[in-house]
Amino acid sequence: MKKSTFEKVTQPTLLLYFYKDEEHQDPVVKVSAMKRMFIQLGTPDSLKRQVALPNTGDHVIGSYIKSKDVQSVVNETEKFATEILKMNQYNNN
Repeated sequence: MKKSTFEKVTQPTLLLYFYKDEEHQDPVVKVSAMKRMFIQLGTPDSLKRQVALPNTGDHVIGSYIKSKDVQSVVNETEKFATEILKMNQYNNN
């Protein structure tokens, strides 16, 4: 993957990844590569967000089977949807 590819992406983007510290981070995809890709996106800064989730403990951050913190994934996704995508928050209470 290269910059010329990432520059073509202009859609709103949410990047969530497991990163606690140098020793505890995503074992599947390099966090440094994800962050480099994020910067190279053609998406305006106002429409993209990246968030490190230190307590998920696994690459599969949204799975209750693997992740130790699915709720953070849900929370950050909801924040992105309401703050960046301007979607209405659904309340099922």
